[in-house]
Amino acid sequence: MTVSPFNWLEASYFYYRPDDLYWSDFYVIGKGDYLDKGFNIKFTYSPKNSNMPKIALGLDDFAGTGYFAKEYVVLTKQLENMNISFGTGWGKFAGDSSYKNPLSYLKDSFEARPALSEKLELGGVPLYDTWFRGPIGFFGGIELYVPKANGLKLKLEYDPFNYFDFSAGNRFDADPLIRSKDSDINIGLSYPVNEFINLQASFIKGNTFNFSFTIGTNLNKKIKKNKNFKPIINNNNFGYNGKKEFYRDLLDNLNRNNLFLQTANIKNQDLKIAIQSDNYRNHIAQSSRAAFIAKNVLDFNNLNDVEVIEITNINVGLELNKISYRSSNFEDFNKNIPIELIRKTTEISQGSKEYLNNEFVPKVNFPQVFTSYGPIIINHIGSPDRFYYGGLEFEHNSEIQFTRNLILNTKLNASISNNFDEKYYRPESDYLHHVRSDILKYLQSQKNYITQMQLDYIWSPYKNMYAKASIGIFEKMYGGIGGEVLYKPFDSNFSFGVELHSVKQRAFEQKLHFLDYRTNTGHINFNYYHPKTGLHLKTSYGKYLAKDKGFTFDLSRQTQSGFRAGFFFSRTNITYEQFGEGSFDKGFYIQIPLDLFTRSHNGDFYNFKIKTLTRDGGAKLNLANDIFGLINNSNRSSIDNKWNWNEY
Repeated sequence: MTVSPFNWLEASYFYYRPDDLYWSDFYVIGKGDYLDKGFNIKFTYSPKNSNMPKIALGLDDFAGTGYFAKEYVVLTKQLENMNISFGTGWGKFAGDSSYKNPLSYLKDSFEARPALSEKLELGGVPLYDTWFRGPIGFFGGIELYVPKANGLKLKLEYDPFNYFDFSAGNRFDADPLIRSKDSDINIGLSYPVNEFINLQASFIKGNTFNFSFTIGTNLNKKIKKNKNFKPIINNNNFGYNGKKEFYRDLLDNLNRNNLFLQTANIKNQDLKIAIQSDNYRNHIAQSSRAAFIAKNVLDFNNLNDVEVIEITNINVGLELNKISYRSSNFEDFNKNIPIELIRKTTEISQGSKEYLNNEFVPKVNFPQVFTSYGPIIINHIGSPDRFYYGGLEFEHNSEIQFTRNLILNTKLNASISNNFDEKYYRPESDYLHHVRSDILKYLQSQKNYITQMQLDYIWSPYKNMYAKASIGIFEKMYGGIGGEVLYKPFDSNFSFGVELHSVKQRAFEQKLHFLDYRTNTGHINFNYYHPKTGLHLKTSYGKYLAKDKGFTFDLSRQTQSGFRAGFFFSRTNITYEQFGEGSFDKGFYIQIPLDLFTRSHNGDFYNFKIKTLTRDGGAKLNLANDIFGLINNSNRSSIDNKWNWNEY
């Protein structure tokens, strides 16, 4: 899996399972079961002068077992109908033909590549002392665009690898039939089926045919263009007079367009409206649509003297922001009104609790109940026994709002089919309590079970301060009581928070019973968002589920489309040996807005997260409804960054 959060950065994560290598250290059992994992990273530079070649610098398998460990610098020149590349590399690139490292003339330590250290047996540790060291090798290739062939390309390359070393580490169980090489020249074809799929066929090593495919897309843009905004707006003529008629008309028209009216107030030349909706992650789009509907309702009721329409966006009873528009901007919403004009005349300000003082407050019959249900796929990826384990389940989600601020979220699951019983249970460490490594016992025991039953009370005690108190079943493995507090100034891009929970480990069948293990866990959190680049930095320090103490570092980038990619790692007061294979907790994640693939707005995301290994060190609670996510649109830069007329 490869992600490019910037056009100059490419990061990859891979799994490798060769047919010839044994999984056991004694080469007795598990032939073909060996599973390797690793990270690659590449930086590119494209000079402004088009006559100069592009430059790439990369590190492959820089924190794994070292089977693929190599570093390289490569130049690529694009001509009219071809690309030419030439590079030099260290590590596995120094194969059959190698040369003295030119960096050794600067420092003697670059001349030889040190033997892999003992910590490599645990994997997952960056091999700093080997990077760009030892002999070098050369490689290169030519990529020819075949005329009038719909993007078909012919590739020729010089292959420097010794395959008994490359991808096998010279292990004596490496199969000569697979690893032998008869030629240093590889030849291949590449064909783009469409903008998402690319097929490749090649003849490599002089003795092997290879076929591969790549699936990818650009998630910095919508795959499908939004429909024109055509709301359902009716002049209801309820039979009331004046404001009462207007408020009823406004309530009906906003609600029928899933922009649910909370309160409203019309006075002099100003109209104030508070709304809540789960259908929008872009509050510029959400508020502008509400203002457009309100403008039409004003016209129905001959209230033409209103000049300013102020939209307050609400979530879980909290005012997130206020966005004020000139009503004249909404004479015809679907015409090409210059975005500069609307942005210039729009004011964005901080939310408060003023919406509760508005004149019109529709009656809400609490409790409000919302439900959804359907089949889901559950996954367990990266086991040594098998790359993928999974199953199909039926899931029922419910949300009960007892008040605007008191909410019960419940998630009930029923297993339909899975293959978790085929996986072998092997706990890795006796040093720490198995706070996560017993996950297989939960997966194998689940039939009809409770994933979540969490009661939250959410409020804002002071300006810029948000708080949540929780009790119940938080996740598959833990339940308890706790809370968090977040300080997030509206006009700043940083926030501070504290969270503390007292939890007990759940029984494996995941009903209402618990095991004996209990602990207190909590963290101090710091978040910073850089609006120009979309970078998010999160750091925390505290006590983890296994009672180890340390910090977590999380860095991600979010594009204007809402796509987000990031990585994290945790280091605590346990040694690499105590942690076990992997050395320390780490992983990566992506978050994809679902409305990139639809023609309508949608507030949901697809979240994909992988930890390289499931271990007990550095383990945190998996908490739903974290405050930071609930108040996502509560600072100026995050709202202002969503001005995009195409999203309206």
